[in-house]
Parts: sequence; structure tokens; C-alpha cells
Amino acid sequence: MKGMERRRELLSWLNEQGSVTLTGIVNRFRVSKMTAHRDLEMLEQRRLLKRIHGGAIAMNTPVPSGTASAVPAQRRDNCLICQRPVGPHLLYSLISTDGAQRHFCCPHCGVSAQLAYPEQSAMAMATDYLTGRPHPVQHSWFVLGSVVVPCCRPSMLTFEDEEMARRFQSGFGGRLGRLAEALDYLRGEMRLHQGDEGCPHCAQVAAMNPDG
Repeated sequence: MKGMERRRELLSWLNEQGSVTLTGIVNRFRVSKMTAHRDLEMLEQRRLLKRIHGGAIAMNTPVPSGTASAVPAQRRDNCLICQRPVGPHLLYSLISTDGAQRHFCCPHCGVSAQLAYPEQSAMAMATDYLTGRPHPVQHSWFVLGSVVVPCCRPSMLTFEDEEMARRFQSGFGGRLGRLAEALDYLRGEMRLHQGDEGCPHCAQVAAMNPDG
């Protein structure tokens, strides 16, 4: 399959699914990760998709406010970023500027969405990892990169109470921070691991066929 034809089929697949992973592209089109990255980069330059850590999200029609793109609609009960089932214990929710609510499997994916669509997020809600109580993200304390990985990597867990977050950090490691530090942390991880799958717990090992 030629590059132009592959990218056309990739874009059609992405628009159907809402999001795709790097491993999924490698498996579907039997290409190397380098080729998959190059295809995503070309399509993003044409404003046809938005790259995220480990894959890409579809871009819809621009919103009336004049921002570049709208957040894709959520499909069923799966996380918009990694397609894992969304449960209550790690739930991270975004309320966009158009009033739509979108739910993510964990803070990792929720923060990924905030990086991808900063202008679209009017409000965000996180869930306390210990108590299960929802609270505004601006009040959250994030433990970043601890050895506890209940969902996606790198681990990002939210706590409403600073003292409880510090106790958890002292026992399980990681860094403590607010939303700004969480955004910076994940942005740095994306730069360090550009060739890695964003959510390895969801992905199968790809049989690589480097064709360019």
C-alpha cells in the first residue's frame, strides 16, 4: 500500500473510531513505528488530526469561537484516549466549552486530553484515589510516577487532601504536584518516550514489519 493511500485509510479509520493508538496503526498497516509517526505528523500538519501520547485523536469541525478544533465526541463507555473501560474509581471528567462532558479512565488520560485541547476544557473533575470522592481538578494533588500503576503509564493519581497525598507518596514514591506540574510531567514524558505506546496495559505486542 502506497503512503498516500495508507494515510487516507488511516484518516478514515481514525474518524470512525475517534482515536487510534500507535500500536494499532503498526498492526493494521504492517508498518514500522517510524512510518506511523511520520504519517501522523503529516496529517497533523494538515490539521486533519491531533497527535497525543501513543497515538492520535480525530479533529472535528471547528467550533464557533474560532479555536482550531473541537474535542471529538465520546463513544460508548470507553476512554476517549486509550479506549479502556471507564470506571468510577479513577474517573477523570472534562466539561468542554460547549457543555459536553467527556470521561476518561484515569488522570493520565484526562491530563492527556487537556494537553491536546487546552482551549476546549472549561472545567475538569478528578476522583480521590483513596476515598473515591469527586472534586475539582484545580483542588487536586497529583502523585506522579509512583510504583502504583492501576491503569495507564506513567501513573498519575489524584488526591483531594494534601496530607493524604504526601503519605501516599512517602510509601509508594513519585512526585507531588498540582495540575500545572501534572501537565508539565506528562509533556516531558511524551518527549522522552515518543516511540512508546501511551497505555501499555491496553496494547498487545506489535509484530514489527519495518517497510520505511
